[in-house]
This record gives sequence, structure tokens and C-alpha cells, in this order.
Amino acid sequence: MERLKVFWRGKHLILKGKDVKKLYSKGYGELREGELELDLVEVAYLTRKGLLEMDVDFRELLKKMVTEKRDNFLKFVVYSDLRDKSLVVVQERKTPFLRVYSPGARIGEKAGRQLVLPLQEEVVLPHRKLIDALVTARRLRKELLLAVVDDRLDVIYYTASLYEPEKINRALPELSGEGTLIYDRVFVWDRDVANELYSSGFWGHPVGLKKVPPGTRFEEPLQLNILEALYLNKKGILEIKDPVGGIIKSDDLERLGREIKRDFDDKMKVFTYWRDLGYVVKPAPKYGVHYMIYREGPGIDHAPYLCLVGRLTEKVSPVDIIRAGRIASSVRKELVVSVITATRLLNYRVFWSGV
Repeated sequence: MERLKVFWRGKHLILKGKDVKKLYSKGYGELREGELELDLVEVAYLTRKGLLEMDVDFRELLKKMVTEKRDNFLKFVVYSDLRDKSLVVVQERKTPFLRVYSPGARIGEKAGRQLVLPLQEEVVLPHRKLIDALVTARRLRKELLLAVVDDRLDVIYYTASLYEPEKINRALPELSGEGTLIYDRVFVWDRDVANELYSSGFWGHPVGLKKVPPGTRFEEPLQLNILEALYLNKKGILEIKDPVGGIIKSDDLERLGREIKRDFDDKMKVFTYWRDLGYVVKPAPKYGVHYMIYREGPGIDHAPYLCLVGRLTEKVSPVDIIRAGRIASSVRKELVVSVITATRLLNYRVFWSGV
């Protein structure tokens, strides 16, 4: 393509001539009465590539671009990275997105296959922004890519999608047992009750044993964390007493949970959600997440999910999600973020994308 002479009209660059339709077919600008209107992100990229003859240099274009809108810089970095990978990219004006087409695609012939949301790894944003982006992508029937820009201006891409897990047919244990609260744990001393709880849903863990093969009977007491104990107590399966035999009500157990665990209510809601669906939920701090979630249970299958807990209004740093996503990928699991809203719980999955 020949170098083009252009002129400004307000904050847009206007192109005329024989290469206008060729540029537009490759995803550049908007056609308006035979003219091609480019915004500053597109202008900066084409100028850096030496495809436009400008009356201002690249440095001044960057200044002008961020003066118009600060987030334009992130869009430019991601736009450039995708273009340099030979992808056809459209700058979605008045939205936070870029739209990506397959290599070699021509605008108007095929629909874009992905929406890309540029993010800076250390800049916090509310979960609501991610949920809104996911809802938009689903409504438009596009795949959403999170393009995370690091301090070196390298871009790492993660696919994100809303997710509604299926319900698993797992019945609660049909028993009535008793546990003793000691510090932040509830111990079940009755061997029959302990074995039934563990075998019917992997509730708790036998004291002193690292691994218990499924179906193996053990003689050790069973320890439950406070989330498991509260869940079973509310279901009427486990009565909980203090060390001297006094009955502990669920409200008292909740108050203790709030004292010893940060964001206890949120963690309990997400724990309850997954357990009600029939999944086995285990703490997973060693993976940098809140929970490891099994379909069957430890020793039977590998947990398909690592789970982070969040609230719709809570701010999250993309780098925290990325770290968890990298760990999940390294152990062949998917990262699920369970977000609590005012009326329900929403999930989205995140995994590395080889863009």
C-alpha cells in the first residue's frame, strides 16, 4: 500500500483515495461518504508502521491519544500486538473493546469471532466490569478475551466465559451425629459417623492421615473446617457442642467464623452454592485460591476447578486472576471465579489463550 497524505477533521484523521476501501476491508476506520475516518488508536499504529505520512510524529500522537482518553494507551498496546500477529482488528469506538477477526478476513464478509477487553495487570477494577463484558460478549455471541498488559507492555491473553455448572446427583448423608468445637475445628469422635460423613461426600478429613483411599475405613477422628461444620449443622446432620458439652447454635458458629476468617459470609455463600449442587469443595490456599472443586472427590477424580470468591462491587486486580489462572493451567484445571451479587451467584471461567 502506498503512503497516504491525510488531513485532520476534529479529533479524527480523514483519508481519501484509491486505498480507502482496501484499508477499510482490513478493519481500519469507518467509511463515511467515500472517506475513511480513523481514530487516534488506528492513526498511531499506522504511523508507527510507516503507512501514513503525518504532520505530527508518533510521540505527539501518543500524547494526543491519551489526552483524549487515558485508556486509549492500553487499547493501542493491545491493538498493536494483535495487528502484529497478522490478525484483523477493529477498534470498537465508544466501547472498551476491540473486535478480532481471523487472519486474512475482510470486513463485511465474515463476522468477528472475539471481543477483546484490554486490562492493565495492576489496575484494580470491580468484578462488575468483567461481568458486564461477559454479558455483552454472550449477547453478541462472541468469545471474550482478557488482554492483560504487564509492565514491559507484553500482552497475555485469557479466554473468559460465563459458566453455569450442572447439578450433580449427590445425596446428603442420612445420619444424625455430634461434633465438638475445638479452636476453629469441629471434631467427630464417633467412628461410624466419621466414616459415613467422609465416604458420603468427603466431608472433613481424618486426623493425621494424608490420604485415605476411597472406601477405606479409618479409626481416627474426623476434623471438619468451620464452613463444613456450619453447612452440616444447618442441614440438621451435625449437632455441635463446645468442649464442656454446651450446644453451639449455627448463629454462634457464624459469629466465630467471622472472627477467624476474612470475608467469611462470602466464602460460606460460595461453599454452600457448590455443595448444594453436589460438588465436593475443599480449601486450596496452596494454589492461591479459595477452593478446589471436585465432581467426585479426592482419590476418585482430579478436581476440574480452582475457585476464587468475589463480590460484584468488590475491586480485583487482573494480576490476581492471572496468577490464579496460571496456577490452574499448570495443574490442568480451570479457574472459576464465583461472584456474589445482590440476588444470586454468577460464575465465569478463565483460562490461558494462545493468541
